[in-house]
Amino acid sequence: MALAPVFPTGFCPGSDMAVAIACDAAYLPYAATPALTLAARPGRDYDVLIGSPELLALPPGLIGAGIGQVAARDAVLAEALPLDARRSLAAYMSVFLGHALAGHYRRILVLDADILYERGDPARLMRADMLGRAVAAVRDNRQWRSPQRRVAEFRRLAEPAHPYFNSGVVMIDTEAFAAQDLPARLAEFARRHLRGLGRDQALLNGTLKGDWAEISPLWNWQFTWASSHLAAMADPCLIHFIGPAKPWRDEAAGVVPMRMRAAFAEVLARHFPEAPRPAGAWARHWPRVGALRASLLRQWRAAGPMLRYLNRFPDEYTLLDPRA
Repeated sequence: MALAPVFPTGFCPGSDMAVAIACDAAYLPYAATPALTLAARPGRDYDVLIGSPELLALPPGLIGAGIGQVAARDAVLAEALPLDARRSLAAYMSVFLGHALAGHYRRILVLDADILYERGDPARLMRADMLGRAVAAVRDNRQWRSPQRRVAEFRRLAEPAHPYFNSGVVMIDTEAFAAQDLPARLAEFARRHLRGLGRDQALLNGTLKGDWAEISPLWNWQFTWASSHLAAMADPCLIHFIGPAKPWRDEAAGVVPMRMRAAFAEVLARHFPEAPRPAGAWARHWPRVGALRASLLRQWRAAGPMLRYLNRFPDEYTLLDPRA
């Protein structure tokens, strides 16, 4: 059975929609950056939460910004999960929160901690028609240019190609999540298939098999060398740093734009002074010539398929059937 969500004493939901940044104690300093920018959006009509398997000690600055928190886990699913040093319970927060928050929030948008909020209205996105689906998400970048690509997880499951989403940004209709018996279905899939297959992304995609609503990639712009230059013209709402070059790591120098690194460095310095900060966050780092040339060539080759993909969406608030 699912444990009831745990809120801090005195917390009361202020909306029927919430954006939850999923993390554990180790990732809280980085989750604070998207949480603070989302909380500061003028006129927001959604709650901003830190979602974790247990309650965390939030710095006063986050509490003062109106950021709440919730702890949740599903005992049945947790027992079925193959956990290790790389797979903590925090990786499955979208699943835990989708189950636990029914009756507290109608819609939730669950984000990974390695995301930068740039623009857009999350409440308008959460009010969108989800086409009867319990889950909405953005297609994984492996299928941006090749929508019919059969990803490795489906090959291992001997499944045909299905639309496949990235789990860094997941929107859930909590009533539909319960009505479609997803907690039990996810636990069954985890017991039968998940070991050796992957983490939350493999779990969700393997269970749903394309039965989800597709959100514009502007709400989960997966930052890679193959899409970094187009990002400036696409003007994404959420930028997701999917590789090892996280803005707070030294590997980001010359890869992640300096202003993005600085956004995380400022929050770390102000609210988590003991946490490691990116070395030289304020110094200009130019990319290596060879890497830049290779990036430009890849984006030139991908320009046509990428633009055809982006043009499928009339705007960033209309959801599509990924199988259509």
